[in-house]
Amino acid sequence: MARFLSELRQRLAAHLPAGVMRAVRPFLTVQFITFMLMGIVNTAVLVCTATLLDVFNEYVLPAQSLLRAFAMHSRLNFIIGYAVSIVTSFFMNCKITFKQKPTWRKFVRFPISYIPNFIFQYVMVFIFTSLHLNQTAAYICAALIGTPLTFAAMKLIVFGRRKIN
Repeated sequence: MARFLSELRQRLAAHLPAGVMRAVRPFLTVQFITFMLMGIVNTAVLVCTATLLDVFNEYVLPAQSLLRAFAMHSRLNFIIGYAVSIVTSFFMNCKITFKQKPTWRKFVRFPISYIPNFIFQYVMVFIFTSLHLNQTAAYICAALIGTPLTFAAMKLIVFGRRKIN
Protein backbone atom coordinates (compact mmCIF):
# COMPACT_ATOMS: atom_id res chain seq x y z
CA MET A 1 0.00 0.00 0.00
CA ALA A 2 2.81 2.42 0.91
CA ARG A 3 4.54 1.68 -2.38
CA PHE A 4 1.36 2.25 -4.39
CA LEU A 5 0.71 5.56 -2.62
CA SER A 6 4.32 6.66 -3.15
CA GLU A 7 4.05 5.98 -6.88
CA LEU A 8 0.70 7.77 -7.02
CA ARG A 9 2.21 10.84 -5.29
CA GLN A 10 5.09 10.85 -7.82
CA ARG A 11 2.75 10.62 -10.80
CA LEU A 12 0.49 13.36 -9.46
CA ALA A 13 3.48 15.58 -8.67
CA ALA A 14 4.43 15.46 -12.34
CA HIS A 15 1.03 16.88 -13.35
CA LEU A 16 -0.06 19.11 -10.46
CA PRO A 17 1.33 22.47 -9.31
CA ALA A 18 3.53 22.27 -6.20
CA GLY A 19 0.99 24.15 -4.05
CA VAL A 20 -1.79 21.74 -4.96
CA MET A 21 0.50 18.78 -4.35
CA ARG A 22 1.37 20.08 -0.84
CA ALA A 23 -2.35 20.23 -0.06
CA VAL A 24 -3.07 16.76 -1.50
CA ARG A 25 -0.03 14.88 -0.15
CA PRO A 26 -1.30 14.27 3.44
CA PHE A 27 -4.34 12.50 1.99
CA LEU A 28 -2.22 10.10 -0.09
CA THR A 29 -0.66 8.27 2.86
CA VAL A 30 -1.11 4.96 4.64
CA GLN A 31 -1.98 6.97 7.74
CA PHE A 32 -4.91 8.66 5.99
CA ILE A 33 -6.12 5.35 4.51
CA THR A 34 -6.01 3.86 8.03
CA PHE A 35 -7.86 6.93 9.33
CA MET A 36 -10.52 6.39 6.65
CA LEU A 37 -10.94 2.75 7.69
CA MET A 38 -11.26 3.82 11.32
CA GLY A 39 -13.74 6.41 10.08
CA ILE A 40 -15.89 3.66 8.58
CA VAL A 41 -16.05 1.95 11.98
CA ASN A 42 -16.62 5.31 13.68
CA THR A 43 -19.39 6.18 11.21
CA ALA A 44 -21.03 2.82 11.90
CA VAL A 45 -20.93 3.56 15.66
CA LEU A 46 -22.48 7.00 15.08
CA VAL A 47 -25.15 5.77 12.65
CA CYS A 48 -26.08 2.73 14.76
CA THR A 49 -26.26 4.71 18.00
CA ALA A 50 -28.32 7.55 16.50
CA THR A 51 -30.59 5.17 14.58
CA LEU A 52 -31.19 2.97 17.64
CA LEU A 53 -32.10 6.08 19.61
CA ASP A 54 -34.44 7.14 16.77
CA VAL A 55 -36.13 3.72 16.94
CA PHE A 56 -36.32 3.95 20.74
CA ASN A 57 -37.95 7.40 20.50
CA GLU A 58 -40.39 6.23 17.86
CA TYR A 59 -41.49 2.93 19.37
CA VAL A 60 -40.76 3.06 23.10
CA LEU A 61 -41.36 6.61 24.27
CA PRO A 62 -44.99 7.73 24.50
CA ALA A 63 -46.11 9.93 21.58
CA GLN A 64 -46.70 12.93 23.84
CA SER A 65 -43.49 12.50 25.81
CA LEU A 66 -41.49 15.65 26.48
CA LEU A 67 -38.24 13.70 26.02
CA ARG A 68 -39.42 12.45 22.63
CA ALA A 69 -40.30 15.96 21.47
CA PHE A 70 -36.99 17.35 22.73
CA ALA A 71 -34.98 14.56 21.08
CA MET A 72 -36.70 15.09 17.74
CA HIS A 73 -36.40 18.88 17.67
CA SER A 74 -32.86 19.18 19.03
CA ARG A 75 -31.44 16.25 17.03
CA LEU A 76 -30.38 14.89 20.44
CA ASN A 77 -29.98 11.38 19.03
CA PHE A 78 -27.36 12.64 16.58
CA ILE A 79 -25.51 14.48 19.37
CA ILE A 80 -25.48 11.38 21.62
CA GLY A 81 -24.35 9.18 18.73
CA TYR A 82 -21.63 11.68 17.91
CA ALA A 83 -20.37 11.69 21.51
CA VAL A 84 -20.23 7.88 21.62
CA SER A 85 -18.38 7.82 18.30
CA ILE A 86 -15.82 10.40 19.50
CA VAL A 87 -14.82 8.23 22.47
CA THR A 88 -14.58 5.17 20.20
CA SER A 89 -12.63 7.15 17.63
CA PHE A 90 -10.16 8.49 20.18
CA PHE A 91 -9.00 5.05 21.24
CA MET A 92 -8.95 3.62 17.70
CA ASN A 93 -6.98 6.55 16.32
CA CYS A 94 -4.49 6.57 19.20
CA LYS A 95 -3.71 2.89 18.89
CA ILE A 96 -4.13 2.17 15.19
CA THR A 97 -3.88 5.32 13.07
CA PHE A 98 -1.35 7.51 14.90
CA LYS A 99 0.27 4.74 16.97
CA GLN A 100 0.47 6.85 20.10
CA LYS A 101 -0.34 6.16 23.72
CA PRO A 102 -3.71 7.55 24.83
CA THR A 103 -3.29 10.26 27.46
CA TRP A 104 -5.72 12.44 29.35
CA ARG A 105 -4.28 15.51 27.62
CA LYS A 106 -4.95 14.01 24.18
CA PHE A 107 -8.37 12.84 25.31
CA VAL A 108 -9.27 16.41 26.30
CA ARG A 109 -7.84 17.88 23.07
CA PHE A 110 -9.40 15.23 20.84
CA PRO A 111 -12.97 16.61 20.84
CA ILE A 112 -11.59 20.04 19.94
CA SER A 113 -10.33 18.61 16.65
CA TYR A 114 -13.89 17.46 15.94
CA ILE A 115 -15.55 20.86 16.40
CA PRO A 116 -15.35 21.91 12.72
CA ASN A 117 -16.58 18.48 11.65
CA PHE A 118 -19.38 18.48 14.21
CA ILE A 119 -20.65 21.88 13.07
CA PHE A 120 -20.57 20.76 9.44
CA GLN A 121 -22.29 17.44 10.20
CA TYR A 122 -24.90 18.99 12.48
CA VAL A 123 -25.84 21.50 9.77
CA MET A 124 -26.16 18.68 7.21
CA VAL A 125 -28.37 16.62 9.53
CA PHE A 126 -30.45 19.72 10.28
CA ILE A 127 -30.93 20.39 6.56
CA PHE A 128 -31.79 16.74 5.76
CA THR A 129 -34.28 16.46 8.61
CA SER A 130 -35.80 19.88 7.89
CA LEU A 131 -36.44 18.72 4.32
CA HIS A 132 -37.90 15.47 5.71
CA LEU A 133 -35.20 13.37 4.05
CA ASN A 134 -33.90 10.10 5.48
CA GLN A 135 -32.02 10.70 8.76
CA THR A 136 -29.73 7.69 8.37
CA ALA A 137 -28.67 8.96 4.93
CA ALA A 138 -27.99 12.34 6.52
CA TYR A 139 -25.74 10.74 9.15
CA ILE A 140 -23.78 8.83 6.50
CA CYS A 141 -23.37 11.75 4.05
CA ALA A 142 -22.31 14.12 6.80
CA ALA A 143 -19.67 11.71 8.06
CA LEU A 144 -18.24 10.96 4.61
CA ILE A 145 -17.89 14.60 3.60
CA GLY A 146 -16.51 15.74 6.97
CA THR A 147 -13.73 13.11 7.23
CA PRO A 148 -10.85 14.95 5.49
CA LEU A 149 -11.59 18.05 7.57
CA THR A 150 -11.37 16.00 10.76
CA PHE A 151 -8.12 14.28 9.72
CA ALA A 152 -6.37 17.60 9.14
CA ALA A 153 -7.63 19.09 12.41
CA MET A 154 -6.79 15.96 14.41
CA LYS A 155 -3.30 15.74 12.98
CA LEU A 156 -2.56 19.36 13.85
CA ILE A 157 -4.38 19.73 17.18
CA VAL A 158 -4.08 16.33 18.88
CA PHE A 159 -1.29 14.20 17.46
CA GLY A 160 1.05 16.83 16.04
CA ARG A 161 2.92 16.75 12.78
CA ARG A 162 4.86 13.56 12.25
CA LYS A 163 6.47 12.04 9.19
CA ILE A 164 3.80 10.51 6.97
CA ASN A 165 4.37 7.45 4.80
